[in-house]
Amino acid sequence: MNASELLQSYARGEMDFKGLTLVGINLSGADLIGANLVQTDLENANLTFTYLSRARLRQSNLSRAQLGGANLNQADLSAAILHDADLHGASLQGADLRSANMTLADLLDANLMGADLRNADLSGANLTGACLRGANLRQENRKYTTNLRGAKLHQADLRGTNLSGADLAFVDLSRANLSEAVLRDANLKGANLQGALLKNANLTGVDLSGSNLDDTDLTLCRFARSNLSAAQVNHVRGRGADFSDTLLKQTQMNRSDLRDSRFTRADLARASLRGSHLAKALFVEAYLGRTDLTDADLTEAVLDRAEISSTILTNALLTGATMPDGSIHE
Repeated sequence: MNASELLQSYARGEMDFKGLTLVGINLSGADLIGANLVQTDLENANLTFTYLSRARLRQSNLSRAQLGGANLNQADLSAAILHDADLHGASLQGADLRSANMTLADLLDANLMGADLRNADLSGANLTGACLRGANLRQENRKYTTNLRGAKLHQADLRGTNLSGADLAFVDLSRANLSEAVLRDANLKGANLQGALLKNANLTGVDLSGSNLDDTDLTLCRFARSNLSAAQVNHVRGRGADFSDTLLKQTQMNRSDLRDSRFTRADLARASLRGSHLAKALFVEAYLGRTDLTDADLTEAVLDRAEISSTILTNALLTGATMPDGSIHE
């Protein structure tokens, strides 16, 4: 079936095009709303600016297809192959992309708001400037995990997105908006989050070892039981952040605003917090072995039962701080 025959059939009310071989077909700008294209081979097809909202494309082959500017809102693309597809500026709002293969896909400025991306493979995909607000990328179970390893999410809008358990190792999330996002147990090892917004985000149990969080907004962010060993967390706005039971070994947290933050039972061995604002921060039972707090402001901080015998406190301000023995520093 060629493009003309297909469009004529659709115009007559025919909706079922399941399993057809349509390799390289040109349907640019066509109206195929609600069409049944399940298991259809659309490799290298030209679908730019095509209307495919609510279309059924489950298990279809769209590898290397041109879908720039296409409307795929609420479309069923579950288990579809979108490898190396061009989705630049496409709208996939509310689309079902569960278990889809989107490796190396170009999703520059695409709209994925509210899309279901559970178990999708987005490794190496370009999501620069994409909108993923409210999208679901959470880990379905131990076996099925959304793979974003090596993806580009620079300046992406991920507000409120569920990324629990997602594989985001070495991902570029610089200047991305992750406010109120849920990233519980996600893998962000070596990720670039420089300048990102993480206000009120949930990063409980996350692996952020070796990551770059310089200049981020971590206000009220939850890092409990996470691993930030050897991470760069300099010049951050992190007032009220929770680092309870967190690994912060050799972490750089210099010149950061961490007032009212919680470091209860955190391991800060050889970490550096030089010149940071830590007024009223809680370090109850924290380990501060060789931690560098030079020029830090610890006014009214609570260091009850903390290990500070080898802590570097040169020029640190400790007025009103509760010391490990319970005494108040004057």
